[in-house]
Amino acid sequence: MRRFKLTVWMTIMLILAAVLSTALAWIIAIQIPFGAKTVPRYYYPTEQDIAERVAQDIKRYESGAQPTGDYEWAIYRADGRLLTASPDFPQTMTPSRLLDVQTLTEREPGDRPEVRTLHYMTAVDVGDETPGYFLSLETVKPRLNEYQVGNPVMFFVVQSVLFIVFILLLTRWIAHLFKQLELRLKRLTTAVPSENTPQPPAGPREFRAFAQSIDTVGDELMLLRKREQERFTQQIHLITSLSHDLRTPLTSIQGFIQWLSEHNQTLSDSERAEFLSIVTRQSETLAARIDELFALAKLSNKEYPVHLEPVDFVTLLHQVASQHPDTSYRYEGPEQLVLPVDPQLIVRLIENLIRNAELHGTGQLLFHIVRQPDHMLFYCSNAIDHALTTDQLEAFETPFVNSDVSRSNGGSGIGLSIVKQIVARHSGTFRLDSQDGRFIVTLQFPIH
Repeated sequence: MRRFKLTVWMTIMLILAAVLSTALAWIIAIQIPFGAKTVPRYYYPTEQDIAERVAQDIKRYESGAQPTGDYEWAIYRADGRLLTASPDFPQTMTPSRLLDVQTLTEREPGDRPEVRTLHYMTAVDVGDETPGYFLSLETVKPRLNEYQVGNPVMFFVVQSVLFIVFILLLTRWIAHLFKQLELRLKRLTTAVPSENTPQPPAGPREFRAFAQSIDTVGDELMLLRKREQERFTQQIHLITSLSHDLRTPLTSIQGFIQWLSEHNQTLSDSERAEFLSIVTRQSETLAARIDELFALAKLSNKEYPVHLEPVDFVTLLHQVASQHPDTSYRYEGPEQLVLPVDPQLIVRLIENLIRNAELHGTGQLLFHIVRQPDHMLFYCSNAIDHALTTDQLEAFETPFVNSDVSRSNGGSGIGLSIVKQIVARHSGTFRLDSQDGRFIVTLQFPIH
């Protein structure tokens, strides 16, 4: 259906208001007797009336009888010769003469009682299939018919008042539509969602479309505010967890160094070496934390360069897994599979998967690779003590959300977040599942 512009719609409404006000004003004005007056009107026989009477006389004439109409009549041949006529019919009134004196307005009603001569002529058969004309003259007095005329001033007054009322109602309705738009616009400026849900958009299509656009923008703003609040909360949690992860080994290092400086003279060489070894391990832990944070920050930047090259993923997997002799693993899949990947990032990905399995799982680690026509599916799974909920699985993907649990096991809480970023940098997908008592990490990499 073709859409009407707002200007066309307003024009139609104004025309409709004018028509309605005129119709109602006419109905009301004719019901008000004030200023009404009686007007005489004089009417004359119509041409249809004389035609019916003449038709009867023509039948009489054609049957051999004389016409008996209450008017003067005459019958002429087509050549203009008079055949017969009533006694008082003027001899000078020929067919051509009748056409000259006959007027179009002689039978119309008038305001004065004028006596008029009405003329009429029609065709007639005068015998032997010879055409002729039947002429009639009738001098009549008019018939009086009186009627009342309403007050014309009252009509215009009522029409003007009604038109103004219609315009006010139309303006009030349009103002209500703009009020609804105003309420919707105010919702955009409030950070807290309003409990008063705006009414569904009404009115012309332009108003409805505008209101729907405002509602759409409002919903998007509310969603953005919600995401911003979640991001802010996540940042606060990130800063808190980050400060805790860095402060714990740093405080330990500071404490041991201070204790060594105070008791250096009383310590034996073996005790001094033991404490220095503890400080070294804490320093390495602090360096590892900083390195993981730096890696996560770099991978989160979409402009971070990824150097792709053909790499045998299966061979690289065995090489990295062999560097963790304490972790037992089993592999299922093809013996060789070459992918375009960044080898350094893939090494870190595999190490983080193994490290996560060591911290949060039990039993043998299973690597399973399935080749598809255009991508590779890489499954890494191990046994867990209890099934994980959807919220717990989502928490594993968020940096530092599981840092308290990870910290107790020696982890940082960002290992799987780094894995997720590495997969994303390779245009792949990352998914976590918990099925049949196993924690499953599913990675998808494009082959080409």
